[in-house]
Amino acid sequence: MKEIDCRGLSYLRIIREIKKYFNSIGEGEAIILVNSELGRSNIIRYATHKGYQVDQEDDENRYTIKVEKRGCLSIEEENVFSILLTCDKLGSEDKELGRILIKEYFETLNECDKLPKEILFLNSAVKLFSKDSEVVEEIRLLYKKGVAIFINDTSLDYYNLKEDITFGEIANMYDMVIAMKKSKKVIKL
Repeated sequence: MKEIDCRGLSYLRIIREIKKYFNSIGEGEAIILVNSELGRSNIIRYATHKGYQVDQEDDENRYTIKVEKRGCLSIEEENVFSILLTCDKLGSEDKELGRILIKEYFETLNECDKLPKEILFLNSAVKLFSKDSEVVEEIRLLYKKGVAIFINDTSLDYYNLKEDITFGEIANMYDMVIAMKKSKKVIKL
């Protein structure tokens, strides 16, 4: 049985390690070691979401989670949702925290198995494509994974950013409305 030592790792790194192992096997099991309650709960949430069996043992400052992948093959659903962003940060209170959260959001979205069909960028969200953006590479990675990227032309003109666009589709409002109407679900951030 494989042992995966994730003590001291961040949430994203823990999930990457688990995904890497379980994606490389058809069926099997692993013992995962973490040293925080947050790490333990995130592993359990991820594994149960994937349909894996989970058992756990808790010792002082050490959590041992046995994850078993058996007969979890599922039919991949097509992408049925879209994401609409209208701001270059998440939340409205603290600007710096909002920038940190939007970066973390796109990093986490890239780790998800089910990605959106498309992401639509309006208003100040187009600033995420500027040359000095900390998020643009995460968005580019989603684009390379097949997520359609629509960037509003009026917003780009307003912020004078059209020349910064190196991927995705510059779209007018009509195209964006049609994309949203075709989507089964639109999540607005």
